[in-house]
Amino acid sequence: MKALRLNHYLIYVTIAALSPVVIGCGDSFEPPPDLVGTWNATSLVVDGFDVMTEGMTLSFTFSADGAYSYTATNDQLGFCDPGPNCTDGGDFTAESNQLTIDPDTVDEETYSYSISGSTLIFTANFGGASYTLTFVKQ
Repeated sequence: MKALRLNHYLIYVTIAALSPVVIGCGDSFEPPPDLVGTWNATSLVVDGFDVMTEGMTLSFTFSADGAYSYTATNDQLGFCDPGPNCTDGGDFTAESNQLTIDPDTVDEETYSYSISGSTLIFTANFGGASYTLTFVKQ
């Protein structure tokens, strides 16, 4: 578990990447309609270990205006400071299957995502660790 806590920054960035998606350019936001809404995590696997089995919960709400928010409870990864519960959010953009969170800031990060029906899946590699997050739409 200590190894997972070392990935504090990495999981924060990963979770933030699941933020709402905006398609377009300039100030015109048109998030994909299938992304807008609330998504509840069913698994959050880091290097083969599902932290959701330790009682952690995570949900994201993606808004039509290009803003996102998330809520985590019983944080098992150390990204809630102080923990164990937290809420945060920001802005995003998207093109094709690439999400960019906090665009035009020092925290800007881009990731791949996919949506199939009511399932959102995000995968990434940070600092040699593999992350797979799976959500279902509420």
